[in-house]
Amino acid sequence: MIRTVLNDIEKEKLGVTLCHEHFIVDLDRVRHDGISMIETPEEVEPEIRKMMALGVQAAVEVSTIDLGRDVRKLKQISLDTGLTIVASTGFYLTQYHPEWLASASAAAIAEVYVRELTEGIDDTGIKAGIIAEIASSPERFEGEEKKILKAAGIASRQTGAAVSTHTGRATAVETIETLLAEGMDPDKIIIGHQDLIDDTKYHVQLLKYGVNIAFDTCGKKAYMPDETRARNALAIMEAGYGDHLLFSNDISRRTYFTSQGGDGYLSVMKWVIPLLKQIGASDRQIQRCLVDNPARILDNEWR
Repeated sequence: MIRTVLNDIEKEKLGVTLCHEHFIVDLDRVRHDGISMIETPEEVEPEIRKMMALGVQAAVEVSTIDLGRDVRKLKQISLDTGLTIVASTGFYLTQYHPEWLASASAAAIAEVYVRELTEGIDDTGIKAGIIAEIASSPERFEGEEKKILKAAGIASRQTGAAVSTHTGRATAVETIETLLAEGMDPDKIIIGHQDLIDDTKYHVQLLKYGVNIAFDTCGKKAYMPDETRARNALAIMEAGYGDHLLFSNDISRRTYFTSQGGDGYLSVMKWVIPLLKQIGASDRQIQRCLVDNPARILDNEWR
């Protein structure tokens, strides 16, 4: 079963899924730029409806405990729009961490994750369906980041939940090996933001561990052209790893919205998928990434 903000559903009901999105999020409390936030269902729902009009049926909302996560609002968004939403438990980068993490053990942090996955978040009755987005700093693990990653591995081993990460090249292998050392199933690991690295040999190096990787910053052309994303995605498929690739946009502030002149949550379906088809990806290969892979990874017996 896949655990959503409304209920548990059969994996066959999930449909086209974006693996790494934010609908309610607050990065502004650290960035202090006045724009790095999405605060209300009212502002995000029109953007979500445009995304759904292109065929998206579900999304993994990866806002963490320390990123302004609000599962009541996520439930309202799901009810209002009909989008299936999987909520997350976890912690982000060190500068966002609550003070109590410094003295907590990995086991104690894992207990928080397990409780939110199996009993519910605070007093809402709403359960997380994934541990995400577990973050590491660009060049190395900083502060308590390694500890929260170990906690994710412990909680996954206990519950069967998937773990999705915020990971750069410098920490990717260490992230995978840390999670595997805690007894995780590699197919429950999603290494995020890998479309920001233009190196398919490196991608294959990670995929050989049996994990999944996410091309989840689609549309952010200042970081990487979508043409490059599509080319590298097809190379991964042709190398035999299409069963371990996922897509998303990672929209984390309202300035990306179509109402502000951006592409909002549309880039995967509007740009990257058409580019993939143009260069030779089959409908079956694309369905695998958008439908089959997320359903398989999120599906769980919830022990």
